[in-house]
Amino acid sequence: MVLFIRISYPFHKTLVDNFFFAFNPLVALVMIITGTTVAVSIIGSIVMVLLTVFFGRLFCGWACPLGTIFDSAARLFPAKKAKPPYGNGRYKNIKYYLLIFLFAGSFAGFSAVLMFDPLVFIFRVFTLNVYPFIVLAANQFLNLIRPAALKFGFYGVSMLSYEQPVFNLGLLNLLFFLTVIGLIAVERRFWCRNLCPLGAFLGLLSRFSLWRRRVADTCTACSLCARTCPMNAIGDDFLGTSSRECIVCERCSPVCPVDAISFTAGSPGPATEFDPSRRGALVSGIGGIVAGLAAGSSVSAKTTNGALLRPPGALVEKDFLDSCLRCGECMKACPTHALQPSFLQSGFEGLFTPVLVPCIGACEEQCNICGLICPTGAIRSLPLEEKQYAVIGNAAIDRSLCIAWEQGKICLICDEVCPYDAVEFRLVVDEKGAIKRPFVIEDKCTGCGQCEHGCPVNGPKAIHVTPVNEVRKNTGSYITEKVKRLREVDDDFVDFTGEKSLYQNEQEPVQPGGESPDEFEDDVPAGFGP
Repeated sequence: MVLFIRISYPFHKTLVDNFFFAFNPLVALVMIITGTTVAVSIIGSIVMVLLTVFFGRLFCGWACPLGTIFDSAARLFPAKKAKPPYGNGRYKNIKYYLLIFLFAGSFAGFSAVLMFDPLVFIFRVFTLNVYPFIVLAANQFLNLIRPAALKFGFYGVSMLSYEQPVFNLGLLNLLFFLTVIGLIAVERRFWCRNLCPLGAFLGLLSRFSLWRRRVADTCTACSLCARTCPMNAIGDDFLGTSSRECIVCERCSPVCPVDAISFTAGSPGPATEFDPSRRGALVSGIGGIVAGLAAGSSVSAKTTNGALLRPPGALVEKDFLDSCLRCGECMKACPTHALQPSFLQSGFEGLFTPVLVPCIGACEEQCNICGLICPTGAIRSLPLEEKQYAVIGNAAIDRSLCIAWEQGKICLICDEVCPYDAVEFRLVVDEKGAIKRPFVIEDKCTGCGQCEHGCPVNGPKAIHVTPVNEVRKNTGSYITEKVKRLREVDDDFVDFTGEKSLYQNEQEPVQPGGESPDEFEDDVPAGFGP
């Protein structure tokens, strides 16, 4: 929770940021399979693999935050008395089939395994569901004490409020989370026992671990250990233990009435295993490949970039989809809450990936936190100056909705809020008279969405941003000399031909009907409707 709270603007990067993802071997392996840039800590993943090989599933038993939540939530459900056979959970193999399915899909180019990783899942729940609720509760509390604070002169408290974040797909994510929590009523830690792909991966690594549960000959077969085990890892004879299922929590040891149970290093003792069938593994692998190819075709069918505004610095779409964790950290950190989870606009593969929604918030000129916080490099960590040159789209004006164009009234908001001076007003003469009308300079526009967010038109905005002319690079600088020169000039700037810019020429107005003089026709920015 401390690490999650730290994800905010302004952001100060330290070694502990993305601590859990840095030690997640499942994420690192998927990044390698998909061939994308591995920005997670390989060293941390190797350390976790070695710890698991020698000591078993320590992470699941001692560090996993989602497991902690399950243990806490179990108190809400009436305790179910365990019944024999204790070590033969009927659903245990599902997680292995799911892991094979997801890995096969990764080889086919669909990294769905990242959406089911427990750490990714819990961070997404924190972002989309817990964080908005906490802000709502804080604002309600401030509203409650505001009159008293004003009465006693605490003017800072009386004026304090927090911007309420609202995220798309929050309800869908919450329903999935509540379903996973509700499965505790079927079995304790149902997710950990039967569904968790990270647990399955660590279980495979821990099959030959040297640190194991050992039972002395004084065992009376009272079954207390098996009934206490949260993972059904103890066999029916109470001597054998499934090292793949055991999370080394050691809860069985203190309940033993004769102190027969200990956890020590040594050669593997009696074990009980649950081996997935070859047929099930084969079907899972083929299904994963088919699902991966189908997901890739769904992205192609919706076009590579679709109609989505990705954060500045996002990798090219295919690599972005392969490397994005869908963890929601960039959405939580965005100070304007402009980054929202996408649904199916880019196919199933794009589910929960971040998109910029200008009508909710705009991309701030002086903010590059989304790239700094991204744990996998799906959003490049760009210096602030370079981020300001990363074009994610262009703004376009709908003249039928624009107050200046349609109603003939003066409205300068889009020009006033544009931080890149990409909107300018030119004198236009038509049946409404000689009135200044807005135009977008495409070469200067970055698609930040400030104009769309500030547009006063209710409903659909008169100016909106689309991914037209977006620039996506996996490597290299976004700064170009052409745009750099455009940024350096004043209102009376000179273009590259040495002539006064037509965009700044108010002495020769556009002719009636909204059409430019013949010599200006080729210089009107493209993309504007009649």
